[in-house]
Amino acid sequence: MNLFLAMVVICGLDVYFLKDSPDLLVRIVPERQVEQLTLKYSFTGEMWGSMTVQKQGQFFDAKIKTPLDARIVGLYCVRDDGSVDDKDGQLYLYELSIYPRMLMPFSIADLEVVIAQADKKITSKVHVDEAITLLDYADGILNVLPYVPDSPGETRKNMLQEEVNRLKVLVGR
Repeated sequence: MNLFLAMVVICGLDVYFLKDSPDLLVRIVPERQVEQLTLKYSFTGEMWGSMTVQKQGQFFDAKIKTPLDARIVGLYCVRDDGSVDDKDGQLYLYELSIYPRMLMPFSIADLEVVIAQADKKITSKVHVDEAITLLDYADGILNVLPYVPDSPGETRKNMLQEEVNRLKVLVGR
């Protein structure tokens, strides 16, 4: 049990801002021994960049040039043996703001909760103005949300966008 817990704690992918820079440091702690991997990253839609990352000590560190207007970054890794670390098909997603600095992990499931809250407010006709704010937020995120083309993530994104559009019609937007 303790070994499993230690593996959970020391494996994964984390993102940090570089000091005095809008750019990001992506630190990957591999769950199994590999010498190199390819980091895939996107700040919007289906446009993906990639870079080969060599192991440096225990970690793989990559520096990503971040557009100043970036709102989201999506990440996943392809190991040298061809296996993929994409958080079980969900991608590693972070909402970000360059000024003021903010970097917050989130998931598609989080967006589903936001949309469900908006739906509940609209259906009950209570705090509809809050529902509109939630829908505007979800719509803004979905418009730039990174996804891998022809993947279950793209399908989920499209389904959520349809739900947001349906709810917007209900409130006359």
